[in-house]
Parts: sequence; structure tokens; C-alpha cells
Amino acid sequence: MFAGSRAGALNLFSPSIANKLARTLHTPSVAATATLGSTHAAALLRPDARLALSRLSAGQLATAWAVYRCCGSAGLVRAAPGLLQGLEQARLGWLSGAVVRRTFFAWFCAGETEREIVQTMRRLQGAGIGAILDYSVEADLGSGNDTRAQANVRADALAKEYLHSVQMAAQGRGAFVAVKVTGLADLGVLFRVSDGSAGADDMADFERLLARARAVVQAAEARGVRVMIDAEHSYFQAAIDRVAAVLQREANASRAVVFNTYQMYRVDALQRMRDDYAQARREGWRFAAKLVRGAYMELERERAAELSQPSPIHATLSDTHAAYDAATAFLVDEMAGQPSLQPELFVATHNNASIERVLQQLQGLGFDAGGAVMFGQLLGMQDATSYALAQMGAQVYKYVPYGPLHEVMPYLVRRAQENSAVASAIRAEATHAATELRRRVSERLLPRKPAPAV
Repeated sequence: MFAGSRAGALNLFSPSIANKLARTLHTPSVAATATLGSTHAAALLRPDARLALSRLSAGQLATAWAVYRCCGSAGLVRAAPGLLQGLEQARLGWLSGAVVRRTFFAWFCAGETEREIVQTMRRLQGAGIGAILDYSVEADLGSGNDTRAQANVRADALAKEYLHSVQMAAQGRGAFVAVKVTGLADLGVLFRVSDGSAGADDMADFERLLARARAVVQAAEARGVRVMIDAEHSYFQAAIDRVAAVLQREANASRAVVFNTYQMYRVDALQRMRDDYAQARREGWRFAAKLVRGAYMELERERAAELSQPSPIHATLSDTHAAYDAATAFLVDEMAGQPSLQPELFVATHNNASIERVLQQLQGLGFDAGGAVMFGQLLGMQDATSYALAQMGAQVYKYVPYGPLHEVMPYLVRRAQENSAVASAIRAEATHAATELRRRVSERLLPRKPAPAV
């Protein structure tokens, strides 16, 4: 199911659903849009928490419940960064590390060793879910004081880790490797390339960055692994998009090997995506996009306010939803309308309404072979949706973070903050875990009586 990103859209579904889609007449985009707006269409996505939770041990269920309960406490989540820093300064980092390792790290990350990571990947694969391996080391301006030479040494080391990630991903079927371009060069270089002020030394370092990224893509292509270029802060994104375009032009001549990521909470994201797609069509390579809503909203808004600049982020959540759904609808329409080099779309979201719209649009278009839609959620989040998609035959993936605990800590804090922002959903996750635990306990304490003999 995961091998070959050029599988037809009908292959996204189980045979019974695929046959139904194949019998559907091709309708124009306007009709498809009308179908999306209909309140009478039967839901195609039917998440079932029990489907995911039934695969967990009692210990894992307890961990899930504890993590979700913590994420549901806005006060605790706000205090977490300061609390962790205070424990570190008091030389009690070992204590906070032990707690985080057994809770948030255990739930949201695959581990630190190759054995742990491959085991997680194979466990997901057994449920029909693919993996996107993500070495979750994050950086931002001011996070380091490396000289240019030191930054290049650090970037070379991270490039080697990405090559290791490719080697691990190749042990699964149809896996991806996520690449953060900010780790492959000095951050100042990326900042200056993005704002157009780069000098000769900066451009030399940028060429070194391209060489590192190119080596990762070539290794991935040789092993049947695909590459996700992550979106990051807006002030680095122009340089990241430039890297992605070079790699896609080189690797995506026929098959989509490299995907670029678009954060649809950005005001300019929809137009940038359309422009990039048009460029791919002109130059004759396969456009491949992963769509997310965005991960750095508060930071972006605070920075814009400090610099007295307009925020790059949509003013309202509804504007972000509208941009996201417009982008998915545009690319699915293009898949149906292009006889060759159809774009490839990765719908990375925890928003079930957006997933449902894509599924309904595919059904309304009677989509035939020639394109592919993939879906993805983060490890430890929205599992009911992931397992439901897998059960209906869709190509679905989990983003699988890994790395040393101290390096992954910023990622874990961000996960907690994002979960806290959707309090009702996170409370539901905790309730589902508690309900499953109670069910198992009651079955142990009160085993069912055998049926009377007839």
C-alpha cells in the first residue's frame, strides 16, 4: 500500500470503495465543490478510538492517559519550560529527564536507538500505517554561537544523521525521511539568503548546504525512500523553498521523491504553493506538497510585533482553515485534470473535517489512476483517525520523531503546547484511554460467564 507514490487515487481505498469510485461519473470541479458543501453526504471517515487503543498495553494506556491529562492543563503547559530550566539550574535535570522520558518522550517519540526506532516503524506498518522518520532537533536565531567553521562541522554531522535515517527508513515499506534545512547550514546564512542580503561567503555556505541535502536525496532515492523538506520559521522559508525547488527539479522528473511543506497559516502560503506548482509544470517535473496548518504561530506573531511588521500569520483560525481546504481542493482538482505529471499531495492534519473534504472530493470526482493522496498525523496524536484511514485502505503515515532526549525536548514542549490549545480534543483522548483501561480492569475482575450448554 505504501510502496510507489504514483499509485492511482483508487488505490487509496479498499477494493469495495475503489469499485464504487470507479463507477462514479467524472464530474467537473464545480460539482465537486458543491458536493463538499452538502450536508447530506455520508461521512467516509469514521474514527474509532477503540481501534487504536486495543493495540496498546495497559502500561501504554496509563502513559497515554497521564500525558493527555498533563497536556489538558494549560497552566502546567505554560509553566513547563521554566520548570524544566529551573530543575536544570538546580542540577536536578536528571529528575526531569527521567519523568519526561517515561511520559512525553515515550508517547510522542520512537526512541533514541536504531532498534527502538525500527521497532516503532514496524509496529505501525503492522497496522497498515507508514512512517516518516524525523530526527527532531530544532534551532532558531540566537540558539547558538557557532563560528562559520563550527556551523559547517555541525551541519556535516547532521547530514550524516539524515543518511542514517535513510538507512533506517529503508527497513520499512514506502517510508519517508523528514529533513530540516536549518540544520544543514549556519542559521545566519539561511536568514540572509532569505532576505536577499547574502554575501559571497554566505552563498558558498549555501552551496555546501545544497550538496549535503543533495547527498541525502540521492541516498534516499537509491533505497526507495522519499524525503520531506520541513517548513520552518518564516524568516528562513525563502531559502528553504529555494533548496526544495532545486532538489525537486533534480529528483522529481518522473516519480515524486522530494516533497516540500507549506504552512497554510501563513498569509502568502496558498499563492506560493500555486506559483511553485506552475513553475513545476513549466519546467516539467512532478510537484509534490505536504500541507500543514503551521507550528510556530505564537513565535511568528511575537516577532512581527517586536519588529513592528505585519504578522505573516492569518488573523483568524477560520482563515487558516479556509486556506488549507482551498489548497487541498486545488491540488486534487489538478490531479484529475492533468494527463501527465499530476501533482502529489500529502494531507498532514489532525483536522477530521479537512480529511473528510478531501475524501468527499475524491469520491465526487470519480478519481482514476494517475495520482496519489496521502494522509499523516503525528505519533501519539489523533490515532483514531490514523487507524480509521488505514482500515479504509488509505495511504496514511505517522510522523515518527526520534533523537537524544535533551535534543528532542523543544519538540516535546511544542507538542504539549499544541495539544493544550485544543483542550476539548485532548480531554477526549484522555477519556478514551481511561475508558479502555477501565474496560480491561473490569474484564479481569469480572470475567464473562460461559454461555449455558444447550
